[in-house]
Amino acid sequence: LFKTRSLAELDLDKVPAPEFTQGDACNLKPTLTNYDLVFAANLIDRLYEPAKFLKDIHTRINQGGLLMIASPYTWLEEHTPKESWLGGFKKDGESYTTLDGLKEHLGKHFKLISEPTQVPFVIRETSHKHQHSLSNVTVWEKL
Repeated sequence: LFKTRSLAELDLDKVPAPEFTQGDACNLKPTLTNYDLVFAANLIDRLYEPAKFLKDIHTRINQGGLLMIASPYTWLEEHTPKESWLGGFKKDGESYTTLDGLKEHLGKHFKLISEPTQVPFVIRETSHKHQHSLSNVTVWEKL
């Protein structure tokens, strides 16, 4: 069954069309600013320097805007050097989670506005093999 939708049917035909760009999340162009929402999906644990992304992201979001991070926190050295991981290790003899790292890096400019939520997702690897994961979703409001 084929279905279509138009912006007019949803009463959204007067809303400006979204703009999509591609770039290095650790080295974003200075012109990418004034956002009400930044959604970083399955990104944070694949960056070569995630702390750099987190340190800079507040300059791109309007006051009261939201930063939504969704990640299964599957840190791998093939993507991120271990010394750059935000969590998933022991710190001062205690478990230090990625959520702990996010709070540490974002706490100066953002507040966590709800408890993390787990959202399932599936990645198709082949026609006979799928990977089922849970993504931790956090929403942060810029102060």
